[in-house]
Order: sequence, then structure tokens, then C-alpha cells
Amino acid sequence: MADLVSTITLLRDGSAEREACEQDLARAGIRLPLPHRAGWALARRGVESLCVVLRAQDGRCVGAFAIDAAASRAVPGLRVLRIERFGEAVPRPLWPAAVDALVGVAHGERRVLRLTVEVFSRDAETRARLGELLAQAGFARAAITRNWRTTLTLDLRPSEDELFASFSTLARRALRSVAKLPVQVRPVDDTRLADRLEGLSRETFARTGGRYEGLWDWAGVVELSRRVPDAARLVGLFRTDREGPDALLGFAWGCWNGQSVSYVAGASSRPTDLGRVWVVHPLFWDLILWAKRGGATWFDLGGVTTGTTGSGDPVGGISDFKRLFSKHMAEVADDWVLEPRWLPARLAAVVSSGARWLSQVVRR
Repeated sequence: MADLVSTITLLRDGSAEREACEQDLARAGIRLPLPHRAGWALARRGVESLCVVLRAQDGRCVGAFAIDAAASRAVPGLRVLRIERFGEAVPRPLWPAAVDALVGVAHGERRVLRLTVEVFSRDAETRARLGELLAQAGFARAAITRNWRTTLTLDLRPSEDELFASFSTLARRALRSVAKLPVQVRPVDDTRLADRLEGLSRETFARTGGRYEGLWDWAGVVELSRRVPDAARLVGLFRTDREGPDALLGFAWGCWNGQSVSYVAGASSRPTDLGRVWVVHPLFWDLILWAKRGGATWFDLGGVTTGTTGSGDPVGGISDFKRLFSKHMAEVADDWVLEPRWLPARLAAVVSSGARWLSQVVRR
């Protein structure tokens, strides 16, 4: 089916042609995942977004996907490329052409050290077929996925009342209790709250014992969510009895994947003057409703581990929390890697190995 594609074009972020292609695809019923939308680079620090556009013989845009490009930390001067959420929004007949285009970008762009593709789908057959095409093109399956391979999923086809009833007793009680407190769930749409979002993120990771990495430019996330409200929702729980940044008690960020919505990031504080306030529960419920009303067929709770509270797993408590909304575990993602230049890739592997060894020595 690769003959369905006549031309392949690589566009930079900010290109008017890229936005026009997105609109053409949307009119054809194809809503690109958030990481493939124009402006995605606003949310990421030090990342350039490239868009691969697939066109039919008559010039119509029939498919598109975006590639993140960033400087390699292992080998200065080289770049690493990554594609998030590849699968749900690429029409199946275009898969061979899309994989061919990936290989062309990896070999055609200058100074590319590595290209990683995150194949994302709840359907095992979809992941297997895309993996087969990538393997035939020279990609190797990565041992570890950067985001999450296993997650909890929630089927959004039942009614909203049925979804609510499917939650645990504790989750339902927490959602009902919000109405009794001076708090309100609403979108985070003020870029001046960026420092508060960063502070809440650091506070939450410190509380769970996890290592915080500042992946997101929160002012950019706010702006991106305002620009593409059909693909991103950043929602917060605000106190109604206070003003200023401290009124924001917690937040959650959800992203459209093509057919589903994922919970991507969130954080919360623990105020001592409101009694028992459930900060994150109403934020999850808001994202679930947004996903269902926006046409998603299922909700991804953002990865899960088998750990529990007190098990030594730093995210065991978070996994326990997510299990209040769903207990259906599923594999949804695989990472596939292509290294188009053998020598720099070997050098990067040596440098990375040395860095890991040194960090272990320092910790001792």
C-alpha cells in the first residue's frame, strides 16, 4: 500500500504548511496525537519538532507524524530523534510508507545518532505488525520503554454514570467530598502559574522518593493546552478562599493519542487547614470526562507498577491510587531503535556505560 503515498515532506515547527496539513487531516477525521501537533515543542525544553507529511498523488495530506530532535548528551554535536505515540493516528494502509519515511529521515538528516519510535496501541496485533515493519527496516526492539509499557486502562464506552459506578468506593467518596470544600476544578490557563506547577512537581517527587527530572516547560504546556484544547487539557484544583499561585493545590495533564487519552503528568500539595482534601481524584475524573466527551474510546492512566504503598517501590502509592479507578492492566507500548551510524553509536554506548559506572561508584 506504499503506493498510496506520492511524496514525503519534512516540515519544521511553525510552518504554515504544517498547520494546513493538520487541518486537512482533521477534516478527514484524523486527529493527530498531541506530540504530533504544531507547537508541541513549546512543552519540551531543548527539543525541536519535525513533521513528516505523507501526500497522495493529488497533493492531499493523507498522513503525518512528528519527530522530536534534541542534542545528544553522550556525543556532543550529534542529535537523537524520537517519535512518541506512533500508531493510533496513522492509517493502517500507510504504515509501510511511514516506516520508509522514518528510515529516510534517520539517514537523511545530519548528525543523527539514534532514532527511537514509541509504538503505542492497546491492540497487540497493531503493535506486532508495526514492530514487524520496523524490524524489517533495521530497527531493534528496545529492552526498556522510556515512558511506560504497562498501564491501567479504562473503557470509555459505558455512560458517565456507569463509569462513575465502576470506581472504587474510596474514589467515589473522594469525588463527592469535593463539593463540601472551598475548592474548584478548572483549567490552568495562566502562564504565570508555571513556577507553581514546577514547585508542585518537585514537592510530589520529593514526597514519594522519586528522582525529579524537569522535562516540561510548564509555561509552554499552559500555552499549548490553550492552543489545542481538543488535544491537551491541563486542569487544576483551586482554592476558592484564596488568591494567587498558592490557591492551586494540584494539577493533572491529559493528552490525546489518536483514539485514546493518556494521563501524562500531575502533582499535588497537602494543605493542613482543609482537613482531608482529595486533590487528585477530581482531576482524574475531569480528564476522564474530557476524554469521553472528546471521542476517545479508552483512557490510559499513565503507567502502573506491581508495587504498592510501603513495598519499597517509589511509585507504589501512585499505582495504588490509579487502581481506585481501574484494575484492568494492559501492555500498550514498545520502543524500537535505529542507529544509522555505527561508529558514533558505539561511542555513545561506551560513554553511557562509563557514566553509569561512575554514578554507582559515587553512590557507594
